[in-house]
Amino acid sequence: MEKPSVMVRGIYTTAMVNLLLNNGFEIARPSATTASRFNLTGRDEWDASVRDHPSKRAVVVEGPRAKEVVEVLQRELPDVLVNSEKQGFEIYKGVVERVEGRVSYVNYGAGLGVLNERLVEGQEVLVSPMKNEGKHLSTTPLTRRIRIVGRYADLIKDGWVSAPRGLPQDKCDELMSLGHLLKPQDWGVQWKKQAAEVGTRDLMDELQKLREEAAMIMQRASEAKAPCLIYEPPTLYVVTLPYSSKKRLDELRSSVVTTMPNHHMIKSWGRRYAYAVDVVEKLMDRLGGQVGEEASRVMMRESLKLGSKVAIEHVKPSGLVYKLTPGVVEEVDYDSMTVTLRRRFRGGGVYDGLGVPKEDGDYGLSSYMVGSPISKTRYFNSKGELKGVYVNISTPVEVAPKRVRYVDLEVDVVAKPTGEVEVLDLDKAKGLLDRGVISSSLYEKLLNVVDKVKRELEAKGDVELRPIAF
Repeated sequence: MEKPSVMVRGIYTTAMVNLLLNNGFEIARPSATTASRFNLTGRDEWDASVRDHPSKRAVVVEGPRAKEVVEVLQRELPDVLVNSEKQGFEIYKGVVERVEGRVSYVNYGAGLGVLNERLVEGQEVLVSPMKNEGKHLSTTPLTRRIRIVGRYADLIKDGWVSAPRGLPQDKCDELMSLGHLLKPQDWGVQWKKQAAEVGTRDLMDELQKLREEAAMIMQRASEAKAPCLIYEPPTLYVVTLPYSSKKRLDELRSSVVTTMPNHHMIKSWGRRYAYAVDVVEKLMDRLGGQVGEEASRVMMRESLKLGSKVAIEHVKPSGLVYKLTPGVVEEVDYDSMTVTLRRRFRGGGVYDGLGVPKEDGDYGLSSYMVGSPISKTRYFNSKGELKGVYVNISTPVEVAPKRVRYVDLEVDVVAKPTGEVEVLDLDKAKGLLDRGVISSSLYEKLLNVVDKVKRELEAKGDVELRPIAF
């Protein structure tokens, strides 16, 4: 089978295209800039697409052959995390088993569901389970308003055409006209905000694809015997790109075009910084690479100033962001990009992992080094006496303006007041491996770091931060 053809968009485009071409993929619909950089013509049809996640710290990979792209990213980028989700709703052909008042109970093949309407026993219906609405119920809520999910629009059975609020009137008129013109009979079109960001051709292609899926679903439904699954939505992958992966993408980009140090990390800070990076790289073409090195150094230093308040973004492997108790920059070494934050804690409860009580007047000194998968917090009481050391193992630390950030890999190592050293939650890290969230290579590196931290804590009661290449 030929390698998939992939459409790539976003701040990681040049690096991603270089990576995919190196692994034998074709590139579909390249932008004018990408086509020029790689001398591409590009296929019109695509089997998978790669685009920025709204956070800019991850990419979304979707399409019928998305998994093949994800496997390459997980193999080639050192510390990515992969989470998958269904891009839409399952559609079943069910049969009504009983009717009670205005409620019908439907056997849809995966269980017994309930429709809030009066049907007839033995009647066959197309239904979808209603997500997030039946978690605490013994019978799954169902809907007959089945939905086919697209990137720019959804098709809804027996629905109507609608456009999102807040769009310019001319764009709204265009979407409404396209929807009425191209929707299948007995289906509605619900446009999304993303539809305003692309041209008419992309919108027409989207509706054509959704029409074909709707026709396929109705054909299967007419032939299948209830109860059964008619349609399973495709899987969408969110691939988080931590520090080491961004550095690797910097290398891939720099082999094609002028690239300043920390290009992708700084671009992920937001539009203002992305524009600054573009300007710096134009200057590098004229004045040389030292301009980029100095600009990167200045931007990194400006992100962490002595005495400033800094947020700590503790990102779980699922992508959920926990904002820990912030701290004030007490020490900073700009040569190694190491920062120590003083954090104050309220009394009550105990410190996780240490098992010692939280008391009024307690404070912590939390230390982070850019590029280090080790961060630590030393806890002290109001008299300055050490209460314990908590070491977190994560993807290498990144910085952003007034923020430090990392993706937690679930494992921690603690040195208790008694001197006992304990590794916490190693089974959770193994679970990440078993679920395919992290690669076996990253898991092995994680175990190696945990072992080194444990031995150092046992020997010295503390651990030194150091950059470790993932």
